[in-house]
Amino acid sequence: MAVRKLPAERPRPKTAAPGVNPDLFLKLYEKMLRAYFVEEQCRVFVRAGKCSFYASARGHEKVQIALSMLLQPGRDWFFPYYREKALMVGLGMPLDEIFQGMLSREGDTNSLGRNMSEHFSSRALRVVSPTACTGTQFLIAVGMGMAVKADQKDEIVYVSGGEGSTSEGEFFEAVNKAQHDRLPILFVIQNNGYAISVPQEQQTHSQIYQVAAGFGMKSVRVDGTRFTEMYNTLKPLVQDLREGRGPLFVEAMVVRLDSHSSSDDQTKYRDPKNMEEARRKDPLAHTELRIREMGLLTDREVEEWRARIKTEVEEAARTIDALPYPDASTATADIYSADRVITQETGPDFVSEKPITMVEAINHGLREEMEANPKIVMWGEDIQDPKGGVFGVTRGLTEAFPGRVVNSPLAEATIVGAAQGMAIGGYKPVVEIQFGDYSYPGYMQMRNEISTLRWRSASGWTCPMVVRVAVGGYIRGGPFHSQTPETLYAHTPGWYLAYPSNATDAKGLIKASCRMDDPILFFEHKGLYRQVYTKTPEPGRDYVIPFGKARIIRPGDDLTVIAWGRAVHMVQQAISQVAAEAGGEPSVEVIDLRTVAPLDTETVLASLARTGRALVAHEAPLFAGMGGEIAAVLADRGFEYLDAPVRRVGARDSFVPFAPNLEAAVLPSVEQIAQAIKDLLAY
Repeated sequence: MAVRKLPAERPRPKTAAPGVNPDLFLKLYEKMLRAYFVEEQCRVFVRAGKCSFYASARGHEKVQIALSMLLQPGRDWFFPYYREKALMVGLGMPLDEIFQGMLSREGDTNSLGRNMSEHFSSRALRVVSPTACTGTQFLIAVGMGMAVKADQKDEIVYVSGGEGSTSEGEFFEAVNKAQHDRLPILFVIQNNGYAISVPQEQQTHSQIYQVAAGFGMKSVRVDGTRFTEMYNTLKPLVQDLREGRGPLFVEAMVVRLDSHSSSDDQTKYRDPKNMEEARRKDPLAHTELRIREMGLLTDREVEEWRARIKTEVEEAARTIDALPYPDASTATADIYSADRVITQETGPDFVSEKPITMVEAINHGLREEMEANPKIVMWGEDIQDPKGGVFGVTRGLTEAFPGRVVNSPLAEATIVGAAQGMAIGGYKPVVEIQFGDYSYPGYMQMRNEISTLRWRSASGWTCPMVVRVAVGGYIRGGPFHSQTPETLYAHTPGWYLAYPSNATDAKGLIKASCRMDDPILFFEHKGLYRQVYTKTPEPGRDYVIPFGKARIIRPGDDLTVIAWGRAVHMVQQAISQVAAEAGGEPSVEVIDLRTVAPLDTETVLASLARTGRALVAHEAPLFAGMGGEIAAVLADRGFEYLDAPVRRVGARDSFVPFAPNLEAAVLPSVEQIAQAIKDLLAY
């Protein structure tokens, strides 16, 4: 393998500053050489078409390795971004694991070939599997910092990104939360001046470390291409961080010696003078010069080190390159936990005949689970006592569990992103999104981070958590307090989604959610919270409902109606309306799904086999709604049972208006469901 000639640094550096043991330079140099030859070998794989994504860390390697020497692998936590092979070398990740990740080969401990190359993961080193999303890692690190602080440990949470990532809103949310809570987080921004081709002056007006200082955070700017001053500056600051003196923000000025990635050509947007100036700051060339100048190695020894490490890297690369790709049968493994935790529904054994509302049922279920599990923590907008949430669901829980039920910033990405980090840290967050309409700022976290973690790390990392979401219309909430977005979230693998219609199911499902080993979305219809017809006697502490188990609430022989949430009660009202008109009860079977994901297709198909007709009723818009998915399942797997077309009733393809007559014109009505029932029975 040809090794690119390292440029000489001019002028020659001064002698080492006091306070740094010369032996550190040897450790630094050895790791930098190892990182260099890893980069060179990856170039070979790119040219051979064996590595489709490659992001060189050349120019960043010195700050990455320096920080690995200041932190403690296996004790501290690391949330890297996609340009940190040198950090992995510095932390001691074995070369075969690095190349397995880069080549996606059999036995890949990073992700079993599921995540992109450059996205490293290691439980042993506490390197948490990253995604390619820009800036999302900051909020997850915040959650881990919350877990470390709650456990009163002296661990540090490292999180990094390029300067381009600081334009993301989640970066600002993370800095705000970390400083507010005085979390043990080390923010490292590796500023090479370019976000792909966009120069920093087009990204931000001010220096980045000053942005963090504006939040009151201790912030420094260092030359990430020079070791001595950087190491001496950061060492006491890292110690302060470990001793609980609040977060630290480091802007490390580095150079990007290569193109952004293997898909980029920097010669199209960087002039030759600019690139030559970067090459003159080559960190490895500078370190090699210092090693010689300090008399730590002779020229011959430098060449011997180079040859030894080059051979070591090439041998590891050849070994991994000879392996096959992972077995295709494993591609969809680890999306959910293999342990369903709750598999049987027993009872319910009612503890009181006095009916309770859905609000009370959820509140009592949460209280019981918090008593049983001290790791359950809650936050959300306005959920802290005395208010206890805008709907009162968490009222009394702050007083019962001091410090465990608190208000959050008005920032949905923070709410769910921090929950993932704290879940990785061993806690069970049960957080609240005040309205489903406002869940979308957190959608990047929920779609790309939370849902994929178990899968992309091959179960190396998990984040069991619950996100409670108030949804639904019929309350005159208008277009921004009435949405029912279950279809959007059900289309995201990795989440389970509960949507109860009554107090008994609400309690059984929220308790199951608190015990399960996967991320759970728990939809609570605002219009059902205190309705008389959702009241039931209260089930006891041991009542839990397995996900994916529907309930037949009304048996029948002539028609199957499938519904969930508020639509369940509308169906029952529609059947009463049909009965009143016909002078007798129709034989209609009603299935309450209870959970949208997983979907209990077996119960639905078994019912269709008896009745031969099916209607799906839901509150969300009809087009591309869950009713279409259920109808497709019935047509695909139950076609031979059908005696009539599958019908659907849902909202019109519109936003929910505010005026009551306009709201009624958009959302499905009892009359529409009744007419669909009559049509199908007469078909």
